[in-house]
Amino acid sequence: MSRYNLDWKVGYSSDPSVRPERFVPASVPGAVQLDWARAEGWPHYWQDSSIERYRWMEDMYWIYEAELSFEDLGENKRLFFVSRGIDYRFLVRVDGKTVYGQEGMFTPVEIDLTEDADDGSLLQVIVFPIPVFGDGKGRSEARASVKPAVSYGWDFHPRLVPSGIWRETYLEIRSDRHIRELSFNYTIDEDLSRVLLDLCVELNQACSGLLEWNLLHPSGEVVDGQSISLGSDAIVDGTCEVHDPDLWWPREYGDQPLYLLHVSLHDEAGRLIDERKQNIGFRRSRLVMNEGAWDEPQSMPLTRNAPPMTLELNGRRIFVKGSNWVAPDVFPGVSGEDAYRPLIEKAVGAHLNLLRCWGGSAVNKPSFYDLCDQMGIMVWQDFPLACNDYVESPEYLDTLDQESLSIIKQLKPHPSVVIWCGGNELFNKWSGMTDQSKAIRMLNRNCFTHDPDTPFLPTTPIMGVGHGGYLFRDVDGVECFELFRRARRSAYVEFGVPGPASVDRLSSLMEESELFPPRESGVWKLRHGFGAWEGDPESWLCVSTIEYYFGRSESIEELVEWAQLLQSEGYKALFEEARRQKPYCSMAINWCFNEPWPAVANNSIIAWPCDPKPSYRAVKQSCRPTLASARVKKFSWSQGEMFEAELWMLNDALHSIKGDRIEAYLQLDDEETFVLGWYFDSLEADENRMGPVLRFKIPEMLSQSFRLVLRVEARPDWNSEYTFCYR
Repeated sequence: MSRYNLDWKVGYSSDPSVRPERFVPASVPGAVQLDWARAEGWPHYWQDSSIERYRWMEDMYWIYEAELSFEDLGENKRLFFVSRGIDYRFLVRVDGKTVYGQEGMFTPVEIDLTEDADDGSLLQVIVFPIPVFGDGKGRSEARASVKPAVSYGWDFHPRLVPSGIWRETYLEIRSDRHIRELSFNYTIDEDLSRVLLDLCVELNQACSGLLEWNLLHPSGEVVDGQSISLGSDAIVDGTCEVHDPDLWWPREYGDQPLYLLHVSLHDEAGRLIDERKQNIGFRRSRLVMNEGAWDEPQSMPLTRNAPPMTLELNGRRIFVKGSNWVAPDVFPGVSGEDAYRPLIEKAVGAHLNLLRCWGGSAVNKPSFYDLCDQMGIMVWQDFPLACNDYVESPEYLDTLDQESLSIIKQLKPHPSVVIWCGGNELFNKWSGMTDQSKAIRMLNRNCFTHDPDTPFLPTTPIMGVGHGGYLFRDVDGVECFELFRRARRSAYVEFGVPGPASVDRLSSLMEESELFPPRESGVWKLRHGFGAWEGDPESWLCVSTIEYYFGRSESIEELVEWAQLLQSEGYKALFEEARRQKPYCSMAINWCFNEPWPAVANNSIIAWPCDPKPSYRAVKQSCRPTLASARVKKFSWSQGEMFEAELWMLNDALHSIKGDRIEAYLQLDDEETFVLGWYFDSLEADENRMGPVLRFKIPEMLSQSFRLVLRVEARPDWNSEYTFCYR
């Protein structure tokens, strides 16, 4: 099998039958917008303050061209055009003849060109204008397509709608006998002692020869295998049993062993014709009822109990400490392992065990899931539906059916993918969908048919699950500290606290004259500092909130310092409060982890492209398996008030921990004062413990902040500290 990359160029036309007057070099994978901007000498889009200049590109047909060049096919060879993804609706032509058409960016393309192309033929890919529904603006324009709605503009994402060849694309010369598809299913016995693996190999045609398959243990030893003589069937099945399997676990719960399934096709003389290799991680994923959920409600008239939201992996309940993942670039075609790896490593470093791939963004490329498999990060995968009432036309449902099946087929082999979800916020009033919507019923059907042992959720939030809040202090004056203390949710799947980028990053995005004070225009407005979210006109910089606690800032450095402190302490309070509500609460997943371009402020803990904010370190503190924790009712305190902090030990570890002594100190101005000591007894695995309440009358201070420090005598790695405002 031989592969040939193509030398692409691209141009645009208002009529797909008219060849463009001008072509520019095209990078594949990529996006037509980036190719044109590069040729025009525009700034990188993430440095550009005039992104409206891209808008006209949405309405054009973009025509890729490449001259085919390949060796003589010879006997028993076929020529294929292969693309792993073209965004969004397109035609493929060879020497002016249309040989293929498709709508949908997640379904791969494989076209046999043997009868249509010669060496030197002209290959064209014609990409249609972006899909737009109705006369609305923003995300509603995406409600009749399976195209990521975030591209049409969001509170953290500019309106830049990618088009073009966004996945690997090439020519491939294959034998006229080859493997078309390898798929598998497995079940695990209830006691986890045995795996039953069924595999299916689809050939492009029935043929003679030999098919061999082997399943290799992570150590390299052959677990099972078979040689099958081929005959009249193009579909070949195989079965094997794996006794005492090495199971795949999320990080901090066990190892991530990956078996290797190797399938090879041989001709009558035993010569290798084709082969496929696929990693397999065995795990059993379930959503089970939260502890106590069967007991509510108790009074008549009864309604249903809250749906199951506790993730159980391999029979063990996992408290999810996670974050919402968005595409790491506005143009997903340029993202790959180089972008994914450092971000996923940051998730590992922060003690997170799950990333929710949010439904507004594009489904990631395979290397993302490979890395999650290897690093033990679980994945909650939304389908690409978000915050819309998606139409029920036959055309849309056909495309969704095609695209969802392709997504399931591509991601099912990854053990890290532990939850399927229909999309984001589809059952809320701004979307208007229900569990009777045809799109939801179809997605449920497809997941059940092709991956029945991985849980499916119709959307999030569902009944009992929480989304929000997204501010440190909301428009009614309620702090995030109070919001979660009075809440009772089975899972918190989105919650956020905004914070700005670093001063260095802000300085790189705007002229010094615009930097301070921030204003509701220019770069501050473009990059989501003001008016980004309809819930607060000051989002996401929230200057009034900063001034409420600390007064008017005298410099950009001071403003950023205080704002980042609010984000850090807010996230500490929210993550730790969710953990304290265990076991009824089963998940704490903040909004959000990363961002697709440089924003001046938003809810992310990682600034673009991979720059941790101080809030990242705060989340890292709060997500340690074991830590001393303080439950404090508010952030701001004044002279004469009685400061109160409820002491806790939080433990998600797999093992019991020995008892110890916590000492609590308050750091006021330049002095540290011992306030309280607590001897706690040993804790069982996965057990939290509430301790005494610390009380201290706030004295007069010079500083605008003070700290509570918790020290564990024999385990300094369990120490914690919290900063509060003195007003």
